[in-house]
Amino acid sequence: MAPPAGRIVGIDLGTTFSAVAYVDQDGHPVTIENRDGELVTPSVVQVRPDRHILVGREAMLNASQHPQQTAFNFKRDMGERFYRRKIDGRDFAPEALSALVLKQLMLDARRVLGDVREAVITVPAYFGDKRRQTTEDAGRIAGLRVADILNEPTAAALANAFREYLARGGDAVRLDLLAVAATAPTTTLVFDLGGGTFDVTIIRIDSHQFEVVATGGEVRLGGVDFDERLQNCFCDEFARRHGVDPRDDPGTNLRVRTMAELGKRALSLREQTVLVAEHMGRKLSLAVTRAQFEELCADLLTRAQLSTEMLLEDSMLTWDRIDEILLVGGATRMPMIHQMLERISGKKPNMATAPDQIVAHGAAIHAAILQMQRSDAAVTVDGSRTLTSDENLAEQASSAAEAPGVFKESVVLAGRKVSLQNVNAHSLGVVVRASRENRIVNSQIIPRNTPLPTTRTRVFGTEAPNQSIIRLRIVEGESRDPRACAQIGECVVRDLPEGLPQGAPVEVTFRYDGSGRLHVKAVELTRQTSAEVCIERVSGFQPQDLDQLAESVSRLMETDQ
Repeated sequence: MAPPAGRIVGIDLGTTFSAVAYVDQDGHPVTIENRDGELVTPSVVQVRPDRHILVGREAMLNASQHPQQTAFNFKRDMGERFYRRKIDGRDFAPEALSALVLKQLMLDARRVLGDVREAVITVPAYFGDKRRQTTEDAGRIAGLRVADILNEPTAAALANAFREYLARGGDAVRLDLLAVAATAPTTTLVFDLGGGTFDVTIIRIDSHQFEVVATGGEVRLGGVDFDERLQNCFCDEFARRHGVDPRDDPGTNLRVRTMAELGKRALSLREQTVLVAEHMGRKLSLAVTRAQFEELCADLLTRAQLSTEMLLEDSMLTWDRIDEILLVGGATRMPMIHQMLERISGKKPNMATAPDQIVAHGAAIHAAILQMQRSDAAVTVDGSRTLTSDENLAEQASSAAEAPGVFKESVVLAGRKVSLQNVNAHSLGVVVRASRENRIVNSQIIPRNTPLPTTRTRVFGTEAPNQSIIRLRIVEGESRDPRACAQIGECVVRDLPEGLPQGAPVEVTFRYDGSGRLHVKAVELTRQTSAEVCIERVSGFQPQDLDQLAESVSRLMETDQ
């Protein structure tokens, strides 16, 4: 029997490579091969002048011949209005480029599973609100219903816990989170170094709760930065010897970039490799040792180490409280990553599951759980086996699709309750004038890594006597300087009573609920004049714009098949 309509798959939308997975008839997560027979798809898009679209391996192989028409690493620009450079002279939104990758992944999934219209899509835990929303927009443009936006480290930890559950004889078909949690490592540090982003997250798992304790990292640190160090080393030596720089020609620069990536992979397996490239009739063969490569990347490694150590400090944990270090992302294959983590922790990192597939597997498991939640009794996986659930399943919390971006506060599986708790990745505050410093600052109300849901209240004073209006600018970010933060909304209290003195108390309450919405209330305490606003993630596109983009992407991709 064919798979059922409405299957939800899990997608790891990566900076350099992406993957799609599902839970098979035996309850195991499986990565779907793309049309090239590969388990991961390069996140590369080529837009040809005839409107022909190439996505994945073919686009990557053609990049050096058509560099001005090729886009890559656009995940780093999610949340920005446009991709950092023009493609064939035109501006493209990062979410539109991501939608083309998602569309290709879904076409691959449909070749295996039949009707697939819905997906759980993962994002770095360190992604802010705007980047999460644009990721969801990319899914909608690709013609998907986005069942949930899931943090990559959480997905990896879920997949790792499920693998441990199976290794101890657990029933794969049942997908009982309570049983999975009971066999999982108690406290896991997920070190996720992908192609373009870096997350480090501490997740605590016990018999009834999956809790994100803290998360940190950098949006612009990943394997491509290590590639660039090797690329620049080669180009500098080429320019020194031959007097011309390969970086001056876009096509040659892309070929050297690809060669550097292959060189990085080679140095993960052996102590030395040779980089070879030609430019303007001149050729260079450059031998590079692993030690030289590690010296070139020493500062990048230090950044990752400092983020990891700061996370432990913020969490008030020591390495003896960490049960397992889980490596995620293809860049963690570099020996320098293993050595650094083992040196600072005294523990051997775990890479038992392919690091470039584990996130997609976790997303697939989460997708299967969501399908169980929607069923009154059982969800058929392949027509012959079922994922069992409790008759009271319909009484549980509403579908995660209603409020993507944050784990639900709890789910009920097999008649038992398991809490899945997350934290906010970035601080939330208001812009105020600091009287002692006499300057405008970001006053944090909800610090980063606060367990959700949460409510926090602070009292401020009006800035001037007889003030008639209070305008609160609400920002997201860690800096005390508001200019370094992202404004996400504002709350305005109007018609204040006459004669208010300077410094009249104003109570500001932030309530961050379990569905990822921020509720802000401001009350002038003298007369109880108040205002409230609910800040939801607002798309950069109007609904009609999303519909038009979705139609364009669908037409382009159908033409390409």
